[in-house]
Amino acid sequence: MSSVSKCLVFYSRNKEENDITFKFAKDFFKSDQYFTISDYPTCDFYIDLNKYEICDLTANDWQIVEECIDFAGIIIKDRLLRNIEFLKAKELILKVAKSSIEILSKNSFKYLIVHPVDNYVMDVLIGIAKFYKCIVSGISSFFMGGYKRVTVYGEFNDFRKVSNKEVATLKKKLTGDFRSHMAISKRKAIFRGLLYYFKYKIKYIIFYLIRHKLFGDYKYDYASTPYSATIDKFGKLFPFSFFRNNIAITEKSIYIPMHYHPEATIEYWSDDIKNVDYITSLIEAVRYFSDNGWSVYLKEHPAMCFRQDINLYKKINSIKNVVILDPFIKTSDVMKTFDNFLVWTGSTGIEALVNGKNVYFASSNYYYDKITNNKYEKVCLEKEEDKDNLIRKVLSNTVRWTND
Repeated sequence: MSSVSKCLVFYSRNKEENDITFKFAKDFFKSDQYFTISDYPTCDFYIDLNKYEICDLTANDWQIVEECIDFAGIIIKDRLLRNIEFLKAKELILKVAKSSIEILSKNSFKYLIVHPVDNYVMDVLIGIAKFYKCIVSGISSFFMGGYKRVTVYGEFNDFRKVSNKEVATLKKKLTGDFRSHMAISKRKAIFRGLLYYFKYKIKYIIFYLIRHKLFGDYKYDYASTPYSATIDKFGKLFPFSFFRNNIAITEKSIYIPMHYHPEATIEYWSDDIKNVDYITSLIEAVRYFSDNGWSVYLKEHPAMCFRQDINLYKKINSIKNVVILDPFIKTSDVMKTFDNFLVWTGSTGIEALVNGKNVYFASSNYYYDKITNNKYEKVCLEKEEDKDNLIRKVLSNTVRWTND
């Protein structure tokens, strides 16, 4: 008799995200049984931070931890752990490791399916799952509607074959008046900003002050409340005096799309942990190009517009030849205006390359691996065949997606 195939699906507090992850597991990883796991007690398997202490780890557990866990890497990439005491951060990692070992050593799972890693609980669980020979895969949002990207840590996965017709269709969209389905209007952003400001104040009291501080609950969403991108100060709702709408470019002008942060796309997807905090690597890049005679134009991520520390805009604007553009200027207009772009991991690099622009890479990412030691590696795709190959590679890392 053949053994029963089991699939484990990681859940967060986000229902929409959970539905997507479970659908991906069911549609692409056929198993006899599906189970959920989370650090919240609503799933089949519960990673309980209060169940074990460090002294409960056996000699064998410590050996597994030594083989699977990079404490420094996990701590620096996680927005909660890098903001608390080192010993507490290490203790939390060990508690998750112990729970994961107990669950995975007593149950044989063929697959672990996750959304992209964005916290230490997932990071540790995946490391232990790989030790127990689980096949790990993940599903992520994608800048083009009708698709999801297949990735766990932002890495490239050649998941499917892509037709010439599909390549041509995406190429036509990217070279036209393209607007991502993820883009948000200025009016909607302002409304959401006001709403989120009051929601955050309530969340801070209930999640952080009561659940975490008063009752000592270290569930991730409770303990990390102050360390996420938040509208925690009313002044953040008035950033527009720092932005400009006019663009007067010269031959040496470069455009830098700012990232949403802290977020997995920087913390886990970048090829260098020095980029984890993002702010220092951003300012370094701005200063590098400014000091080398470039006019530097930045545009804030629209979803980050009211969550950003206003002091960052002040610091950036103090650098010569630097302009921060209005976040709600259309990306297609930017694409028509600029010939030079600087990116870390975002989709703007794909759009720019397909449109024949010069792209400077501060980091390797899923669609381009740097081949030199240059701090900012310049790439330009002049041949249509090269542009088609890029699109084919990007699409091969996706699945077609419908919400039915």
